[in-house]
Amino acid sequence: MIAAIKAEFRKLFTVRSTYIVTGLVLALVVFIAGYIEGWNLSAASLKDPSQFTSDVFGALNLSLFGAIIAILLVTHEYRYNTIMYTLTVSNSRNKVLLAKILAVSAYAICLTVVISVLSPLASSVGVHLHGHTLVPQTLHFWDVAWRSLFYGWAYGLAGLLLAVLIRAQVGAIAVLFLLPGLVESLLGQLLKSNSVYLPFSSLGQVINSTSGPTPNGHLAPGTAACIFLAYLVVGWIVAWVLFLKRDAN
Repeated sequence: MIAAIKAEFRKLFTVRSTYIVTGLVLALVVFIAGYIEGWNLSAASLKDPSQFTSDVFGALNLSLFGAIIAILLVTHEYRYNTIMYTLTVSNSRNKVLLAKILAVSAYAICLTVVISVLSPLASSVGVHLHGHTLVPQTLHFWDVAWRSLFYGWAYGLAGLLLAVLIRAQVGAIAVLFLLPGLVESLLGQLLKSNSVYLPFSSLGQVINSTSGPTPNGHLAPGTAACIFLAYLVVGWIVAWVLFLKRDAN
């Protein structure tokens, strides 16, 4: 099992796409948080004691790119037919899939931590370079931490799930972009207030909802996390069975 995990990390960190996408994410965090939400911060936001929390949660929308890395980890193997080597080297497909899940989980969590630290730091630097001062910030550390880590991890696992189900690189990435936006928006027109229970709608509320009483039509972060986790569990049961049964080609 250790050998399988090491192999997945080696695949993850020996392809240029991992570094290119990660670098792009960090550059976007610095630009958005430092310039748009720091340098150009409004007077009202300067007096907001929860601005750092907003910076963290706002930057986490870039977790989409972590899901792309997860997709590439799997689909590169099917695209270049190296999946055959992966499956024949290991004596169990279960070990292969579990190793991929662990590698993606570790990467997604690390990326989330870096984004969560870098965003308020860049925002603070931007504010000070513009000659302004933020009011003392109130950061509910544990609440922000679990919501951020869950969101980043869940997005990474969702990307990996799509890759295992679809296996085609373009198809998996297209679904990743279309499902949270276009597809759920159309379904939301039909479901109305029940659209909050859709997969990515519920995931978004993990970081967009307040921890206290929520208005009608919104879910508490804990409830939203449980709903998306249920989607993940069901999806991964299907994906696991297919990964064990389908031909590698």
